[in-house]
Amino acid sequence: MKTSLIAFSVALSLSSVSSIASEAQSIKDMPKTDLISIYQDALKSDTQYLISHANLKATEQGVRISRSVLLPQISASATRSRSDNDNAGQGLDGSPSEPFNNVNDLTRYQVQLSQSIFDWGNWVAVDQASLRLKASELNHASNLQNLMSRSAQAYFNVLSAEENLATTQAELEALGKQLDLTREQYESGLANATDFLNAQANYDQSLANEVSQKNTLTIATESLREITNQYYLSLEGMGDNIELSLPQPNNIDDWTRVASQENLNLKAQQATTKVAKKEIDRNRSDHYPSLNLNLSYSDSDSDTERTFTAISPQNTSSQSDGYNAGITLSVPIFSGFRTSAQTEQAKQNYLSSSHKYEQTARQVQASARNAFTNLQAAIASFNAYKRSLDSNQSSLEATQEGYQAGTRNIIDVLNATRSYYNARRNLTRAKYNYLINGINLKAAAGTLTESDLQQINQLLHKF
Repeated sequence: MKTSLIAFSVALSLSSVSSIASEAQSIKDMPKTDLISIYQDALKSDTQYLISHANLKATEQGVRISRSVLLPQISASATRSRSDNDNAGQGLDGSPSEPFNNVNDLTRYQVQLSQSIFDWGNWVAVDQASLRLKASELNHASNLQNLMSRSAQAYFNVLSAEENLATTQAELEALGKQLDLTREQYESGLANATDFLNAQANYDQSLANEVSQKNTLTIATESLREITNQYYLSLEGMGDNIELSLPQPNNIDDWTRVASQENLNLKAQQATTKVAKKEIDRNRSDHYPSLNLNLSYSDSDSDTERTFTAISPQNTSSQSDGYNAGITLSVPIFSGFRTSAQTEQAKQNYLSSSHKYEQTARQVQASARNAFTNLQAAIASFNAYKRSLDSNQSSLEATQEGYQAGTRNIIDVLNATRSYYNARRNLTRAKYNYLINGINLKAAAGTLTESDLQQINQLLHKF
């Protein structure tokens, strides 16, 4: 009995490794989707990015709208009218005269042209529209980088959840076999109740962790579907034998400086602040005179029929056409302090926008510095957890050998088992933290491109 129990204990770690390998092979046989495919799907389906694209197209039309007031405004009209009036006549001496009916048919055509010669507010509005378009383009480019970051984050969250679930299930299997072993020893009198209860408690905890990991995977899968609007059978994963490289340049101040100069959100806010500054000039221009040219051409044809009771109807007709040209100078004198109030309001809005620009600048710098330090911490953690995983594996093997020799108890084996699988989960977390923070650092600096995702994608295909 003792020999069989020892042999069963020796097989624990080997069976766990076999379980992981079997599950890995099952996943490997499925059609896999890589990071670039996820990103391409997100480009077509992510609602945040599609909203940004629509806003950009709408802003482009704003430039055309603002320029339209500088161009001639031409309109044409045609009028066809008829009037029918009954009149009670009256002589020159005031005596009643014969009543009559008057019918008039009028046809009139008119073409008008209006051209703004000088209106300073219109020119300022054109500059504002161009700046708004620039801000919208920068925001859209920033949203594209944000889409890359969110796609990668969602992708890695699913991979991390899958790896952690597989690790927890392997741990659960190992603890289950240890529980069976302890139960058998307890029933045969080779182990006490405390050992059995500890084994049961560790197994139950791992079972609860499995439920939690399944829920985490479900949430991560839904978050990915929210971006791409579809589910995936299997994703390209990444092993633990990757080489982590330090950011280049490996200097936090250099990255902060680049972020202050190249971050797209910051550039967009800068353009928005310029729009707010020009709004002061546009409102102030309401104090300035404006000059407009007006041209019109009209052609009219009028036919009148006057009918009396005792005499024959009298018909008259007239035709006229002609041009009218004029220049109108409008000088504002008093608007009830409206212009002054609007100008002061624009000044305060500009002040608010300036503060927001400074706020964005500080946030960008903080994001760059945080991403840099997080990236370095992820590299150090990955290397430390990798060594820890090797150490815990050796410790687990030594503890199992000590248990077989009778120098270690089941609690030691349980603790060593939990430590080994915790080290594996920690390694998974550090690995994906490295990838995510590398992307976040480039996004904060405004330098993130699709080629960066391509480089990560090549790492995925190596495993």
